[in-house]
Amino acid sequence: MSYSFYLGDRLLPVAPARLEIKHSDKLTKIDLASGNEIVFPDTKRLAEVRFSALLPQVRYPFAVYTNGFFHGGRILSEFEALKKSGKPFRFIVLRKVAGVPVASTNMKVVFSEINSREEAGEGSDIYADIKLVEYRDFAVKTSQVNFQVNFADNSSVVRAVDVSPNAPSPRTYTVVRGDSLWMIAHRFLGNGSRYPEVYNLNKTAIDNRNKGTGNPYHTIYPGQVFLLP
Repeated sequence: MSYSFYLGDRLLPVAPARLEIKHSDKLTKIDLASGNEIVFPDTKRLAEVRFSALLPQVRYPFAVYTNGFFHGGRILSEFEALKKSGKPFRFIVLRKVAGVPVASTNMKVVFSEINSREEAGEGSDIYADIKLVEYRDFAVKTSQVNFQVNFADNSSVVRAVDVSPNAPSPRTYTVVRGDSLWMIAHRFLGNGSRYPEVYNLNKTAIDNRNKGTGNPYHTIYPGQVFLLP
């Protein structure tokens, strides 16, 4: 089985040898007057992800690189900047057997910890111990507020005001080398078989780019910006 680890758009050059994902529930205990206790699940805790990643400083034949070779120090700097920003991103693990996807992990997370180290005898390579915490989106609910205005003649009128959030901006993704519609759907929609949705949403741009090339109709190219469902 082969593994591909993505942190946002960054593919780790070397898949970690060990991955730990911790799911736990917060339990609430109630003491009854009879002296007995009742325990029941309360709000689900956020999942935690831990692994150690090798960030090579030199090229290795067993490592996988996209968009050229990036030094481990540069990748570490990217992760540290993302941690500092506090912005959520997708943590994706693709698992394949004989090139066929068999299972995947797709979570929205934020960085919790990054601890880097260098080990004697390992050259200049960097090892990063990473902890991620699940991120849950929150939404502003639409509500109606009623208020009464009193006038000098003691008459009154009730008005209703709708308080609504701004319409969300559409999500976009910029294609990088090695991408396919299946991979984009798998990473952002959680299911590669939903690639027709991505294609249909960006059909004009994709068809115009492939016109006259002789390439398959679903071929995509680095630098293209697609809307996501």
